[in-house]
Amino acid sequence: MDKCKRIAKRGNKCGFSQQHMNNPMNLKNRRSEFIYRLLTINLFIICISDCLIAQEKIVEPKDTSKVVQDIKEYSEKGNFFSMILKSIIVIDDEQQSEITLPDPDKKSIKIFTGKIIRKINIEILDVFGASVNNPNDTVRNWLQDIGNDLHINTKEWLIKNKLIFFEGQIFIPFYILESERIIRESPYVYDVRIIPQQLENNSDSVDIMVYVQDIWSLNGSASYSPGNKTGSVSIDDINFLGYGNKCYGGLNFDSKLTQGWDWDGSYTLDNIEKTFLSANIYYKSDMNSEQYGVSIGRDFFSPIISWAGSVEQHWLNTRYPEILNSIGLIETVRYNQQDYWLGHSFNLSQIDSSEENQNAFNVSGRITRIVYSQKPRFDTLNLFQDNTFYLSRIGYSNRNYYQDHYIFGLGKTEDIPLVHMIAFLYGYEIGSNSSRPYYGLKTGYSFHNDSLGYFYGGFNIGAFRSNQKWLNLNYLMEVMYFSNLSVVGKWKWRHYIGSRYSYSYDPIRPQDILNINNEGGIRGFTDNDLKGAKKLVLNYEVDIFAPLQFFGFKLAFITFADFGLISSNNNSLFTSKLYQGYGIGFRIKNEHLIFPAFQFMFGFYPNTPQTDENNFKAFHQNAMYYHFNQFEFSIPSIITLE
Repeated sequence: MDKCKRIAKRGNKCGFSQQHMNNPMNLKNRRSEFIYRLLTINLFIICISDCLIAQEKIVEPKDTSKVVQDIKEYSEKGNFFSMILKSIIVIDDEQQSEITLPDPDKKSIKIFTGKIIRKINIEILDVFGASVNNPNDTVRNWLQDIGNDLHINTKEWLIKNKLIFFEGQIFIPFYILESERIIRESPYVYDVRIIPQQLENNSDSVDIMVYVQDIWSLNGSASYSPGNKTGSVSIDDINFLGYGNKCYGGLNFDSKLTQGWDWDGSYTLDNIEKTFLSANIYYKSDMNSEQYGVSIGRDFFSPIISWAGSVEQHWLNTRYPEILNSIGLIETVRYNQQDYWLGHSFNLSQIDSSEENQNAFNVSGRITRIVYSQKPRFDTLNLFQDNTFYLSRIGYSNRNYYQDHYIFGLGKTEDIPLVHMIAFLYGYEIGSNSSRPYYGLKTGYSFHNDSLGYFYGGFNIGAFRSNQKWLNLNYLMEVMYFSNLSVVGKWKWRHYIGSRYSYSYDPIRPQDILNINNEGGIRGFTDNDLKGAKKLVLNYEVDIFAPLQFFGFKLAFITFADFGLISSNNNSLFTSKLYQGYGIGFRIKNEHLIFPAFQFMFGFYPNTPQTDENNFKAFHQNAMYYHFNQFEFSIPSIITLE
């Protein structure tokens, strides 16, 4: 009731009464207005795209890059200021060539099919300066030289252990391409290129040259709040001493802590004994929880993997401030969680190693066991009960990749998944007080069209079944599209469109849990009182990539438009208010560094009540708003939305 009054009050501030909002004629007009807006936006996007593409045909590169050319010419002069400019600004002449990959149709690789691999040579390139497409380039400034001297390069044997082909083996193109992708997915690698080399007087054999370029792997942070007398300091290395292992340590300072400080730490071993197994040990704590555990395992990260699984053990001591006993004390929960899973991937027919498309069936099972050593004394919903959850999955996928640039990065090579996948889930939870089955379905489909771009669609649904009711029901349908890269001179841009419908409801706990805040729907928008059981969001973005580098940092300009509908379970989604957000900003990142991208945005929210009653907001983000669904068969899990 209070929520309805609050919504009505907001409506009256905008000049509408509750009666006006519920009038059938007005609702019809609002639906028409909503559809009209969406059609207008789509028409505008298409017109702008066609107009810009048409400009590409008639505008000469020298005209569109006059300012860039002037900067370049000035930096070549011999005065003091031009020397400073040249040391910090690089005119990105290589970006144009990066759009076309060195061997897009892989013809130079396929001609070596069937030859014997005689020798594998590996060269680790400096972080700054050279590239895998130009490994002999030694042009760099003084700051890059210092960075290269301080960085510890990845060990050559570590890269060799990630190759799925060996000396003395028959040359198979798929193994070359898949090895490139596997190495490129390593968090400490910027890019990789594997080149077969023809041997003179030996037509039956081939040598392999592997060029790998690291990224700067060391990161750290520090913060302090004088008012609260709290602070933190941390250091993180994702390629510790060049061995590919990840090491993290952090300290947190807070006068409210028992001893005034606490710490976090973790260490991860990568690719143990050439098995692609990873092991992790960690400890972390904050004001309300303490967690520690160990794990070892691997995923189905490649079609070559037939078996995958993991063994994990976690201990958690958690304090729930919202759970108070009769005398007002915060309740504490202690439990340990054991997690095991094993999966097998196979094909009904023998895999053709010469083909890049790889089909695979997958059968996996998981057992999760939670045992509570301390529970809240007032748990009327039996949320904290010892339980064992068995979850099985059977699925099929067809996976392929193509390479591109300037999608989620600012020029680095990106492997784009093209996958058809379907997976069925069945589980059974056995609790100390109740038991229930679980059913789920996951599907995904993506493809790339040379004329239109990349399309992805996915559908997930899952729920528990108990007492003739569907419990913890989660439903997600999403689509994403991004255009091909458009180019005028040295400037580039790409369009992104995404939409998703989410529904989450549990009759035992009927609280609304979904929101459209920030990554949940509308960028820069925050209203913690606005929640629902279902929502529909539509997002549009265009990124314009500038041909300048500042100390290796590349720049992209961003324009976005976000729309969201959200309502409770008993109300119609399409009669709810259409929330909107429009904005501009920029993204800056040096992709040779581990540091995340920095995005500064300025948003306008015409009909969105911000908490400070201001329709304008400046904010920043550290991650790309869009992301891929990799469609990999990983650990079996129930359907989640956020």
